[in-house]
Amino acid sequence: MTDLLPRDVLTDILRRVAPCGLAISRCVCKPWCNIIDTHRLLHVDLLPHLIGGIFINFHDLCLSSEFFSRPSTGPIVSGNFNYLPHASVVRDHCNGLLLLHCYAYEPATLYYVVNPTTQEDDVDLGMVDVGNLYLAFDPTLSSHFEVLLIPKASASRHRTELDPRVKGMEWPSSPYMLHVFSSRAKQWKERPFVRGDEAAGTLTNLRPG
Repeated sequence: MTDLLPRDVLTDILRRVAPCGLAISRCVCKPWCNIIDTHRLLHVDLLPHLIGGIFINFHDLCLSSEFFSRPSTGPIVSGNFNYLPHASVVRDHCNGLLLLHCYAYEPATLYYVVNPTTQEDDVDLGMVDVGNLYLAFDPTLSSHFEVLLIPKASASRHRTELDPRVKGMEWPSSPYMLHVFSSRAKQWKERPFVRGDEAAGTLTNLRPG
């Protein structure tokens, strides 16, 4: 491509590539690497950092997450959440942020999103209904994050007869309403999502056997 396109055109194309893709493009060939470095197109601060450690949840230690890291002379990431008001377990993570499930007597359960490197910007999600929470965060696009609440399927073994009119309904429906927490608005809102592919099945297919 370096032979087919003028250097300024190729530079303009590379300037539009996202940081992670640009880091990969830098390894394609020496001319590309030279263009990226000469024009300082790659912002290193937006690239993923080295792994400081990993959090592990043990089934027998349900009220805490254990942090493991290699000895380092660089900045240390603490796995201690003593700056939060209650014991915490890591439920999800995304690009350096952690979604923590905090246990307490009043209220019964809380969720926080924290940056373990800075121990700052802890955002209280409040009490959350039964469901699975997933964290979405891309620092190359925004400094804000979102948390999606995916309802849990009922685990009840007691089968109740479905209304014949809904037995063949697709699941999930499209559009499907989900509760989404926005750190920008600091509140939960319902948002419609449209399926990008075929349905997982029908309501009849998803019922326990």
